[in-house]
Amino acid sequence: MFSLSLKEIRFFKLRYSLIGFIMFFVAALVFIISGLANGLSSDNASSIQNMNAHAFYLDKDADNRLDRSRFDEKVLSDIKDNKNLQAVGLQMLSLKEVDSDKKVDVSMMGIDPNSFLMPKVTEGSTIKSSKGPTIVADDSLKKQGIEIGDKLYEENSDITYTVVGFTEKQTFSHTPVAFVNKESWENLFPSKQKVSYNTIVIKDANKDIQEDVSSTIKDGVWAEKGDVIKGIPGYDAEQKSLFMMLAFLIVIAVFVLTAFFYIMTIQKVNQFGVLKAIGAKNGFLIGSTIIQVIILSIVSIGAAIGFAAILQAIMPKGIPFVFDFGVILIYSGVLFIVSIFGALLSSASIVKADPLQAMGRAE
Repeated sequence: MFSLSLKEIRFFKLRYSLIGFIMFFVAALVFIISGLANGLSSDNASSIQNMNAHAFYLDKDADNRLDRSRFDEKVLSDIKDNKNLQAVGLQMLSLKEVDSDKKVDVSMMGIDPNSFLMPKVTEGSTIKSSKGPTIVADDSLKKQGIEIGDKLYEENSDITYTVVGFTEKQTFSHTPVAFVNKESWENLFPSKQKVSYNTIVIKDANKDIQEDVSSTIKDGVWAEKGDVIKGIPGYDAEQKSLFMMLAFLIVIAVFVLTAFFYIMTIQKVNQFGVLKAIGAKNGFLIGSTIIQVIILSIVSIGAAIGFAAILQAIMPKGIPFVFDFGVILIYSGVLFIVSIFGALLSSASIVKADPLQAMGRAE
């Protein structure tokens, strides 16, 4: 069976090459859109995705959006001694580089630099509570010409921050996150305005602590990390649009591959009839066709995976593209099953092949 499948592929090289190319391009397009979906997801929410947090306590009217949630700094005083809980402030700001007209948009995040929320610094030094206004920012700011030691001015609060370090994979709503300590965060608020934080983060699941927070700080609800990520402006719409495109691509792949396999099977009806006349069974012929599809699928999908990996390496850094091998394997499995399904739909023609007609005889 396997030998027959290989011999036929070698004999009809052009026919099978064309089918292989179609499968390759469909798979490559699926992987590229998947990479863009993962890239946009990371660019929009990596700071929350990579945060060492189990759940977030938000204002009940915030609809799981961090930017809409507010808690007065005074009501947070009861949680300061609990190392499993941390208050986080978040605000979108435009900072102006000192001695330059250049402006950069950042998501300012106020945290305790000694807590579990502080990300790993990949370059430079971390922020310290004892120092002045300092920033550790996502390294995407480098693309905008910002370097360690640069000073960034915030005009509303009249504060100049010094960039002391960079971290990675820390973005929010497609802007780099700039981490500051709580003292710097509280200085952002004018003297007449109450200091507030956006959320309380719990590191590990603990129902007792969560219930204590709910009873102490009213008008709030606990939200899972996934719900908070979906609440980021534009995140859910982006992902649903891209996944809808992926779904339609896979549906299109079903029809295209089924049509090609059906046409190819129809062209070989006489051959199947002759083989039946000399004793070949339907199961043998269908199995031979399935083996051909398996070979084509493995080669084509494997080539598409390699193409997507190479594309990530050569793609400009400004394009959000993430090659997630685990996700790619899932879509590879889906495409593989789709190919087998298309071949099975065309196998009805094999069963109907008449040996007498194939040999030029009439009933």
